[in-house]
Amino acid sequence: MSTNHPYLKRLVYQGAKNKHLAITDDYLDRLNDELALIEKYDFTDYFILCQRIAEVCNELKLIRSYSRACSANLLVCYCLDISKFDPVKENLMAERLIYPNIQSYPDIDIDIPKGYQQMVIEKFKLKHPEYYIYFIALPNDNAISEMVNNGIGYKKHQCAIIFNHQKINEFTFEQAGNQFYAPPDPFADSMSMMRVDLIEQNYLNKIQLLVNEIGEEYNPYKLPLNDPKVLDLFASGDLDNIFQFSTPSLKKILAQFKPNSVHELSIINATFFPGLEKYIPNIIKNKHSGHSNYYWSDIGVHDILKETFDIVVYQETFLRLAKDLAGINFEEGEVWRRKMMRDKTNKKINEFMLYFIDRCFKYSTLDTFEIALLSDIIRDTFQFTFPKAHSLSYTLIGYWGAYYKTYFRKDFDRIFRNENEYHQE
Repeated sequence: MSTNHPYLKRLVYQGAKNKHLAITDDYLDRLNDELALIEKYDFTDYFILCQRIAEVCNELKLIRSYSRACSANLLVCYCLDISKFDPVKENLMAERLIYPNIQSYPDIDIDIPKGYQQMVIEKFKLKHPEYYIYFIALPNDNAISEMVNNGIGYKKHQCAIIFNHQKINEFTFEQAGNQFYAPPDPFADSMSMMRVDLIEQNYLNKIQLLVNEIGEEYNPYKLPLNDPKVLDLFASGDLDNIFQFSTPSLKKILAQFKPNSVHELSIINATFFPGLEKYIPNIIKNKHSGHSNYYWSDIGVHDILKETFDIVVYQETFLRLAKDLAGINFEEGEVWRRKMMRDKTNKKINEFMLYFIDRCFKYSTLDTFEIALLSDIIRDTFQFTFPKAHSLSYTLIGYWGAYYKTYFRKDFDRIFRNENEYHQE
């Protein structure tokens, strides 16, 4: 077990102070619960590592996405500035990333501008020489390999990097001044536990270039959200070179949808996938009519589904329905969710739906028809649901681009020419 947990707690509470978090029971209880789980499962050093990487990125003044995947679900990540989202305000639950009986390390990745990965690594080495840093090398079956070691061709993993407190003695080699780790299975061995993916994004690089020109006062973290002129741009169809939203289909959808906020944009972003895409007409209809397709006798159903216009869009929506209507807590719900997402036979989904229906009769005030209807909605959409934090984070990158296109059109067109990055990475 790590002896560094008191140090991590100091970092977290100092970060909470720096972010001027309200000192309420909700925040304090959540921080204490998250920190207790981190200590219990010996993740302390991993979170310290991620905080140090984020700190180096900040010192280099790099523009990062608000989060990557589900790291934003932890209040600890917000306090450490690994994520830019306050999960209490955004209604994100910690169990999406860490929960009792978790079997693996949390998966925390960091988006940075393209071309800056090596700079982050070099500065990190200077600041924290106690770490051994290894890029992951993958076997390359192509005729031309980036690297050759002992007659075997390898290619560098684009983003996976191991930061270890001990030197790795097996399956390593040096190439061009960097250390590489090439185990038989690079993602299922103990040495890969302290792995962080530093993911380079070209769009963030272009935003970095633009901000360097127009001034730090227009850093994307300082931009006003839900600017009416920017939201009008999304409805206008003038979306060439807007991250996540530049496909012809999305232009038509947004012209009908007419988003009023980045949160509404995020719903469309998360829904624009095979499986959920067929529900977009219902989402548009429900938004403009101001009511749902159904009358729910339990106001709790309405309150949960109104965020996503009566469709189970987010994985968090599923977890809240399971908790509030069937008494299935977030930890148990997340275990079920992961089992069902991996299930190719529908066996686990069928098991869960029977369990969910039975508990709804015990815990909710819904009648038989409503329970059957809700279970059908969940069954139809469940496997296509998307992590809310990731969708919202990537929506914000698109919003940043739209802001610069609205207010700095000439600079935007010059820098972002031919940057149509179509959808979720």
